Amino acid sequence: QATPQTGAKMASTSARDARLEMGDAKDRGATTQQADEVEASPGGPLNVDAEAEKEVLDPVLIRFARSLGKGVADDLRGRAPHYADDWREVMRDRGRALTRIVAASVYIFLASAIPAIAFGEQLKVETKGKMTMYQTLLSTGMCGVIQSLAGGQPLLIVGVAEPIVIIYHFMDEYCTRTGTDFTAWAAWTCVWATAFLVLMAVTNICNGIKWFTRFCGETFGMLIAVLFLQQAITGLVSEWDTGFFGDFFVPKYWRTLNGTFGLLLALLYIWSSYTLSQARSWRLGVSWFRAICADYGFAIMLAAISGLSFALKINPAVPQRLEVLPLTESVWLTEGIYTIRYMAGVGVGQIFAAIIPGFVISVLFYFDHSVSSQLAQQKDFRVKRPSAYHYDLLLLAMMTLLCGLLGIPPVNGVLPQAPLHTKALCAKVRVPRVESTGSMSGVSGGVESTGSSASKRFIVYENRVSNFVQATLCLVLFGVAEYILNFIPTSLVWAFFAFMALESLPGNQFWARVKFVISDPKRREGWESVDYLSVLIFTAIQAVCLLGIWAITVWSGLFGISFPLFIMALVPLRQFLLPKVLRPDFLEVLDADETVEFPTDPTEPDVLHGGMESGSHL
Repeated sequence: QATPQTGAKMASTSARDARLEMGDAKDRGATTQQADEVEASPGGPLNVDAEAEKEVLDPVLIRFARSLGKGVADDLRGRAPHYADDWREVMRDRGRALTRIVAASVYIFLASAIPAIAFGEQLKVETKGKMTMYQTLLSTGMCGVIQSLAGGQPLLIVGVAEPIVIIYHFMDEYCTRTGTDFTAWAAWTCVWATAFLVLMAVTNICNGIKWFTRFCGETFGMLIAVLFLQQAITGLVSEWDTGFFGDFFVPKYWRTLNGTFGLLLALLYIWSSYTLSQARSWRLGVSWFRAICADYGFAIMLAAISGLSFALKINPAVPQRLEVLPLTESVWLTEGIYTIRYMAGVGVGQIFAAIIPGFVISVLFYFDHSVSSQLAQQKDFRVKRPSAYHYDLLLLAMMTLLCGLLGIPPVNGVLPQAPLHTKALCAKVRVPRVESTGSMSGVSGGVESTGSSASKRFIVYENRVSNFVQATLCLVLFGVAEYILNFIPTSLVWAFFAFMALESLPGNQFWARVKFVISDPKRREGWESVDYLSVLIFTAIQAVCLLGIWAITVWSGLFGISFPLFIMALVPLRQFLLPKVLRPDFLEVLDADETVEFPTDPTEPDVLHGGMESGSHL
């Protein structure tokens, strides 16, 4: 039973609880209001993810911005201390270096000039006379001088290559269809290519050179060999179709004689040049004689067979010869040099259309230039001075712009001239061993040991002189071409393409694996650590890639201009697809780093390519 005191206490308790509930509600309301205000604020929970993302992205963007141009700057810092040494290299080893460098200069000049002439004749056909060998010689010589003076890697040889001739053929077809001035549009293409190359250089894309394996390089090399052989066959067949010699139409029987005699001269040139290129394996003659035959045989036979072609005196127009106009009448001096003036006449739509071939050229140059530089300084050559991939790509961009504005085809690092240049500068020298002699005091002395006890090693004379000399000689040939080149039969130009295709096969593991796959099982040599099925699968994939890219280049019409993109696609194919098809250990053996087989002969002195007496390097 409740008393009055108990009722008062219960009422007091109820009032206190009511006040507490009202306070809690008020606090909850304030908290809710604060939460609403916080959520409505710019930095509230709704933007927490955005803030976190910003905190992650900001450092990435900052690092990317700071990395722009870092590769170029590192290349400059790495190569600058060696610039003077690159020129002083000729004074090494008491004149032996000078002998080697002079021989390499002449050798690479011939290896650069003759392809420039051949590509110039091909370009004349592909562009219907809009570009000739004057443009290819000028481009090769001028850019070669720039590379030797300002390039990061002086061993890299630049010149007009077969892929750019093919691209210019597609560009000329497009200009013919659209009625656009070819030379001016090609200049705009070079402008866009320059922009893409600069972007590649400053964003350090050359760091991707580590992904360029032998699978990619050799597939590209075999593509060039196939295109060379195709051009040789096409050119020799055209010797029968020639209806004009100069300005004179000739009857069919003279065309038949021209084609037949030209084919005989071409076969004689291919056989003799290839035979002489194997001279180091001969037992005939002394070492320096074999070295001269091997290094200069293709040039010697070009001069000899050109002279032999005059033996047919029935008709002075047979065989057909290179038609080289005087320099003052060349299409370059009459039109090409004024390209900048004609660029303003290209429509805005066509200027932007030039982005497509410009991008294709930039991808081609990135791959070809980087691979050429990589092969010119591969480990087997023991090159000691640093590379300069990023800087050389930036310099290539500037040279591409210069070539476009001058109305000449752009250049890039060329194969096989770049590694051949380094190889020509290699020498095998004898290093005396030092035999230790003990003493009572524990101090050891040394006595040089010579003769059979001396060790041998390869060195390479890394210099800028040989590149500068060969490029300068190309410029000299540009000036005197009309007095020399008119004596060369066109059939020998096409034969030279076939010779270059044959020369690219030795040392190519793709070609070696093709022979391995089709050989008698009892006569197979090499790849013992890999089962036959893996060799077959790897070689078949490479062959399919080669034939596919070749088919796109030849039979796809204007779409063929995209072939460098498919060449570049070989890199991700090798990195991501092949490891899923083949065992990693087998793939590592099949796609191993390139190993150069130096031309050695037990009877030769201890010098590569001959030309120097063996002696001490120290």
